[in-house]
Order: sequence, then structure tokens, then C-alpha cells
Amino acid sequence: MKKYIVALSVFIVLYICAIYGVQTYTSIKPAGTPPESIFAKLKEKQPLPDIIAGDIPPVQTTPLKQEEDINIIPKVQDLKEQQTQDTVSEEQKDSQSDADRDKLFEEKGLVNAETLPAAIFLDIRYATENNFTGKPLYKSDKCYLQKDTAQALAAAAQYALDEEKTFYLCIYDCYRPVSAQKALWKVYPVPGQVADPKTGSNHNRGTAVDLGPCNAEGYPLPMPTEFDDFTEDAYAYANSEDIPPEAIANRKALQKVMRKAGFTTIRKEWWHFNYKDAKQYPLLDLEF
Repeated sequence: MKKYIVALSVFIVLYICAIYGVQTYTSIKPAGTPPESIFAKLKEKQPLPDIIAGDIPPVQTTPLKQEEDINIIPKVQDLKEQQTQDTVSEEQKDSQSDADRDKLFEEKGLVNAETLPAAIFLDIRYATENNFTGKPLYKSDKCYLQKDTAQALAAAAQYALDEEKTFYLCIYDCYRPVSAQKALWKVYPVPGQVADPKTGSNHNRGTAVDLGPCNAEGYPLPMPTEFDDFTEDAYAYANSEDIPPEAIANRKALQKVMRKAGFTTIRKEWWHFNYKDAKQYPLLDLEF
């Protein structure tokens, strides 16, 4: 009986110790702090094995990384050099292409406006998506015109600089291939606002230019409407209450310098100007 009581007492004592130990090492800790482990504490007290003390040489990670860097750097440099060569090659190709195009156009009497002694800005809309078709119609953003038309444009640009309120000319369109004329007609076949490609436009001859006034930084000055607007406010002499006086004044100044240079306006587009004797030139379909 005594042995039974003693054994029972020992069992109870061991059970209480076990419960206490579990509660001590599994208690919940503040957020972000891992609970302590009795096993971790026991490991901390164990001596380090002799094998860690230096029997095994440390892993040589640094030299390997340096070796990798040495191998990578030339590859990166080679890649950059190749990209530079590709860029130079593309620029040379574009330059050669522009030169060939200029030569071809010159044979037809058209000159590149960038060669003119004139302070003008180019914003060739049909070479971008910023036009009423919503897609580019030209592969190049150049302005080509018949020689006499180009010379008149240069004169108009100088007249604009001589005005009391100086302004510059921003060019939206010059020579236009017949194929592009067909694309415009397909989207908006309205005579008087888009020329029927069967009869052609003076743009197809290189004797018409679309432009507007801008400041010395190339930003457009206020005008009655945007370029290629098909409302009545876009008419050359529109004077509705919706048009600010400043816009009408700018339109008048533009018409003044263009007429002085020999251009004429058309009724429904404030931006369009024809040069004289346009019918003597043929309709052209030179892609650019």
C-alpha cells in the first residue's frame, strides 16, 4: 500500500512539472515575436562540434562571384556596343533614305522645306495618328513643295517675323500623295472639305500648304478651331460668337502674311493656302 501511495505521489509530481514546463515554453508572445522553444535553449547550451572549428575550409563564394562578374562585364559591354552600332546603322540608313527621297522628289520639281532659309516648325499631322483618320498616312514627317511654292512659303515666314506682333509658321501638311488623298476621301467623302481624288487636290501637286501661327517655341497660337475641323467655325471668314477675338486676330494676321507672299485662301479651311498657277503641275503619287 505504501509503495502504491509513493508511486502515485511521484506520478503526480512529474505530471505537475510537465504541465508547468509546457506552459512556460508555449506561452503566446506579442505579435511578430516567435515563441521560445525549450529545444532551442537546449541547443544553445551544446558545445560546437570540432568539425565546425576549422576542419573544413570555408566556402569560397567571393572569388566565384568576382569571376562571374569578370565574365559578365564584357558581355554587357559587347551588348551596349552592338546596340550603339545598331542605332548608328539605323540613323545612317534613315539619312540615306532621306537623301534618296529628296533626290527623287527634286526630279519632280519638289524641294524639302527643311532646306529653306526660313524659320518654320513642322508638325506634319498625316505622319501621325493626330488627324481625323486616326492613323498615320505618311511614313515620313517631311514637307515637300514645288520650288516656287516653297520660296513663297519662306517669304511668308519672314513676313510673319516682320509683323508688329511677331509669330512663326507651323506646317501641318504640304505635298500629299494621291494614295493618301484616297485614304482621306474614304473616311470623309465630302466635296469642299476633302478633295475627290479623281480630280485631285493642290496638295497632290505640291502647290498647297496647311499651316497655322505659333510662338517661338512652336506652340500654336489660339485659332478659331483645331486643324481639320469640319464645323463652320473653321471657315476662313467665320465670325461666330463662339470664336474669341484673339483667335480672329491671329487668323487675320496669318492670312495677311500668306497673301503678301502670293497665296490664296479657300472658303472652308482657315489653315489651307494655295499658291498661284497650281494647275500647271501634275498630280503626283510619290510615296514618302
